[in-house]
Amino acid sequence: MEFNNNNNNNNNDNNNNNDDNNNNNNTNKKYNLVICELFNKHIHGYSKESYDIVKGHYLCMHVSRNKSIFDARHDDVSSIDSDYESEYESDEEDECHIHDITDLYSAFYINYSRRSTKEHDFIRNYKQIISNKNYIQPNIAEVIYLPSGECVAIIKTTWIRTVQRAWKRLLQQRKNIIMQRMRLNSLHYKSIHGTWPDDCKYLPSVRGMFWK
Repeated sequence: MEFNNNNNNNNNDNNNNNDDNNNNNNTNKKYNLVICELFNKHIHGYSKESYDIVKGHYLCMHVSRNKSIFDARHDDVSSIDSDYESEYESDEEDECHIHDITDLYSAFYINYSRRSTKEHDFIRNYKQIISNKNYIQPNIAEVIYLPSGECVAIIKTTWIRTVQRAWKRLLQQRKNIIMQRMRLNSLHYKSIHGTWPDDCKYLPSVRGMFWK
């Protein structure tokens, strides 16, 4: 009997470990799609032991477990609150759309910026930051748990946006070159010399696009 009980206990422990692994699977990835906000002790509270550790960080408020950012949004806006409250108890298929969550947080911060008289400890333009409509946005971030217990996000979206800006600039330059090649004098020059005129001779390359 003792042998069976030990086996049962081991099985229970294994099941619990599997459940924990499944629940934390989304934060075990290197990068996650998250909703995060700047830590503010007047909003999030703090303790003397943890304040120096967490201040200056982005708190991770939501980690998306699916690709809801690519899906259509909910039709029933009134169900957003209940969906968000129960999202951690639901399946991945039932997760509230991430843009519905950003709307909730954005509305909160717009109201907070209007009614609060408390200043942030060291961010001087904090109210301007949180009142910006783009303050709360889905971000790609690395999720880290601090020794004090807070879950924070190290935002990596900046690099993606840098690539996007560089690519848009390169794409526009290529469009301009193509438009120049469509001019009659450029086509005439090409038919005579076999090459394009100097002002539209080369299409910009992806190589070095960040420094142009």
